[in-house]
Order: sequence, then structure tokens, then C-alpha cells
Amino acid sequence: MKKLVTVAIAIINCFVSLAQSRVEPVEFQKIPRQAAVMEYPFSTKTTQAAIYDKFTKLGYKSKETKGFMVYKGVRMAEIGSDMYDLYFMVDKKSRKDKDNSKITLLISKGLEQFVSDTLDATVFNNGKNYLTNFGPVIVAYDLEVQIKEQQEVVQKNEKKSSSLIEDGVSLQKEKAKLEKKISDNEQDQVTQKAEIEIQKQILTMLISMRKS
Repeated sequence: MKKLVTVAIAIINCFVSLAQSRVEPVEFQKIPRQAAVMEYPFSTKTTQAAIYDKFTKLGYKSKETKGFMVYKGVRMAEIGSDMYDLYFMVDKKSRKDKDNSKITLLISKGLEQFVSDTLDATVFNNGKNYLTNFGPVIVAYDLEVQIKEQQEVVQKNEKKSSSLIEDGVSLQKEKAKLEKKISDNEQDQVTQKAEIEIQKQILTMLISMRKS
């Protein structure tokens, strides 16, 4: 199991290192915007949770707007020297492909002043690079989820083992009591047989005393 997990992580890291984000037009508030887009070999649930976990740890809260997870007033050196509003959307890669997700990122300087490769190309390209390099964050988050789930499995099995041990102790006590009862019963049988012989002898003696 450990070997399989290690191989899976290696494959994912290889995928992440080779893939690059791309630019796609996205409509927001009925206006076409330029967005950075990146695909990852994780479900939308895992990918979205990884984004949420990352920014929660950075101290930012999201607000949903038009299908986007919006983080306002974000200050990140990876993006630029100012504060930005980051708009994340996570979708399935396709209708049939539930195992791969697509992240769409819009970057605004505030008040929906979105950057593009012509309007503040440096910040826009930084956003593309950030999205390209976001893979390890998802990998790390997914690994922590698996660790937590496996810990719960171990704890569940340990609890079951403890319960079985307690049952075993109780059964051993019941077994000891039962063995004592069996031993007592066997002794009682011997005693009772002896008593029967005595009583039979008395009966025989009494019969012999009958007057013919």
C-alpha cells in the first residue's frame, strides 16, 4: 500500500512539473475576461478544498460570486507587490471526466479591474505561474486527507481490537466459571452415585427383613 501511494505521488509530481497553465477567455459579469487556466489530475472536490485550505491558512476567507471563490485583498509576493482580488473557479475537465479538474483564475486590482496579458502583463503572468505551481499544494492537501482517513481506519480497527480483547477476557472468565461448574457437576455425579449405592444397600437390607 505504501509503495503504491509513493508511486502515485511521483506520477502526479511528474505531471505537475511538466504541465503549464494556459490563457482562456472567461465571461464574468457578461464581459469577456482573460483567465489563467490549469488542469490537475484530482477531483473538483479535492482541488476546491485544497484552494480553500491554502487560503484559510493564509488568513483569507472566500465569498462565492457567480460560481467563483473570491478572495479579496490578498497580498502575495508570488502575484505582485499590491493587494489583489483572486477569483477561482473549479470545474470538471469534461462532463465524463470526473477524476480531473480545471482551475480558472481571474485577478483583479479591486473593483473588478481585471488584469490581462495586455493590462499589467507582469501580474497576469505571475498569476499563470502561480496556477502552474499550485500542483504541489493539491498533492500535499490530498496526502493529508489520505493520512487522516487512514488514521481513522487504524483507530477504528484498534477500537475493534480492544473490544475483541475485552470480549475475550469476558469469555475466558465465563469459560473458567463453566469449567468449574462442569467439574462440580462431575464431582456431584460421583457423590450421587455413591449415595445411590448406599440407599440401594439400605433398600436391600430392608427387603431382606421382610417376614416370609
